Amino acid sequence: MDRDFRQGYLEIDFPTAPFDSPLPLLRNSVRVFFSNLPFLATATLVVYLPGKLATQFLCYLLDVPFEGLLSYLILGVSDLLLGALIVPAIVYGLIHRFRTGRAAALGESLRWGGRQWLKTLANQIKVEITIMLWAALLVIPGVVAMVRLIYTDVIVAVEADLEPEVLRRSGRLAQGRRWRIFLVLLPIMILNFAAMFLVDRVQGVTHSRVAFAIADSILAVGGQLTTVAVLLMYLGTVQKRVTKLKP
Repeated sequence: MDRDFRQGYLEIDFPTAPFDSPLPLLRNSVRVFFSNLPFLATATLVVYLPGKLATQFLCYLLDVPFEGLLSYLILGVSDLLLGALIVPAIVYGLIHRFRTGRAAALGESLRWGGRQWLKTLANQIKVEITIMLWAALLVIPGVVAMVRLIYTDVIVAVEADLEPEVLRRSGRLAQGRRWRIFLVLLPIMILNFAAMFLVDRVQGVTHSRVAFAIADSILAVGGQLTTVAVLLMYLGTVQKRVTKLKP
């Protein structure tokens, strides 16, 4: 896939299933997630585990307590920094699998993630600010903004150098599909919140920074179900051909 690095975007030259209904999309997402779990777990942990351990070590040096606003902000920043690397890497790896039927090399995937890291981070900051501003008015406008901008990271990962107006592009792709997108994301968000609750229990019971970093990294692996679902929604929106995805 050197051509992708040369041309500056990932070419979608394989058949995809259309995004017509939430339930089939969810089924496909779960299937793709578990069939690619070794790659997803390895790629996520190789980035998140050292990153989360470093974050907890920094909190230890600064004497930042487990609970409180400062701890929450530091963890949020670390999630942004690490996620901006791993999401495009995972998208690259999954597209390689869809295209060839073979797992992508981890190093090659991370190289693509590194190539897109700064652009992903910059656009994700814009997304977070936009959602917070709308949510400051009411919860529902914040949810609408989240749905409208859900494709942002995948657009950066796939279209890369082709698309300068990423947030606007995401809004166009979401137009007319917002309820479908929300119904796909809702059960995944419930699962994520349940997993976060369990991690908080680990944090409250152990007060071990190492244990919390490990638990947070494992949580990030499960969170890649969202990445898979958004990628499949994106592919089903931009592609017109109807077929069954490769495993």
